[in-house]
This record gives sequence, structure tokens and C-alpha cells, in this order.
Amino acid sequence: MTVTVSLCEFGIDVVPSLVQTGDYARALFTEAKRVPSGEIDNRVALRLARQNLLSREEPPQLTFFVHEFVLHLPIGGAVVMSDQLHALLRVAVRPNLALRVVPASIGAHAASAGHFSLMDFAEYKPVAYLDSETSSLFLEEAEEIAAYRSILAALEKSALDERESRELIAKVATERY
Repeated sequence: MTVTVSLCEFGIDVVPSLVQTGDYARALFTEAKRVPSGEIDNRVALRLARQNLLSREEPPQLTFFVHEFVLHLPIGGAVVMSDQLHALLRVAVRPNLALRVVPASIGAHAASAGHFSLMDFAEYKPVAYLDSETSSLFLEEAEEIAAYRSILAALEKSALDERESRELIAKVATERY
């Protein structure tokens, strides 16, 4: 079994899949209208099954950077978003999970090009993962990994800290939803 030591992910438009609620994932698949209706339940179940990574005996270190826009995009409506934001607050207190919000007020930022994940493994080289509608790309070259580490380092400086991020998420959950 491949052991993931750490996962860092940036999301610009949706909650990272590893911390999505079932209702949020279902709404995302349904509202995007790109997944056949007969496949939605299966895709939601698969997405939720991957979340067992969070409760492993030795879970990886997870760092999620989300753009503030993610908190305001009403996927599934007010009830679904309220539940999703409260779920984020519940997972954000795990010792192996860091959740950081990139505030909209900073404008352009190091990850403006879009969503990506950087995975480090115990026995393999690190991999940067880019996903699009019709393909996925795994980057393994040292200079590619260095570029994504540089983006993450810049996000570390520009994102709200974990406490500030939780406070903003709570504020949006209670005031907007």
C-alpha cells in the first residue's frame, strides 16, 4: 500500500473533495449537469469512501487552501452550504489538518492559475496533480514539484491563518446561510 505522508491542495471554486459532505457533492454533480443522473449516487459514495483517509490510524498531514469565493458560492442552496461550512469547521480542528482561506481582498495570488494538489509519499517521489474536465495530469519532474512548492509557500504567506480562517468560515456560515 502506498502511504501518503502529506497532501496540500488549493481550490479556487469548490470545497476540496476530501472534506465535502455528501449533500454538497451530490449538489455539485447535479448542478454542474455533466454527470449522468444514474451515476451521481455512485460518484458521491466513492467520494465519501475516499474520506476514510482522514480517519486512518496514521493519517497524512493535510493542508487545504481554499479561495474565499468557495465559501460564498451557494452550491446546493443555503441548507447544504450551511451544513458544508459547519462540516469544514469540524474537520478544521483535527491535528493533522490545516484549513486556510485565501481572502478575496488580496486579488491575484500565487495560485491564480487554478486548482492543484501536491502529494508526498513515504516511498515515492512527490507528485503534483492537476485535474480538468477531460483529463488529469500528474507532474513528477523536480522543477515542476519545486514550482508547486513555491506556490504553496506563497499561499502560506497570503492566506489567513487557521484561526482566522475558521472565524471567517463561521461568520459566512451564520451570516449568509
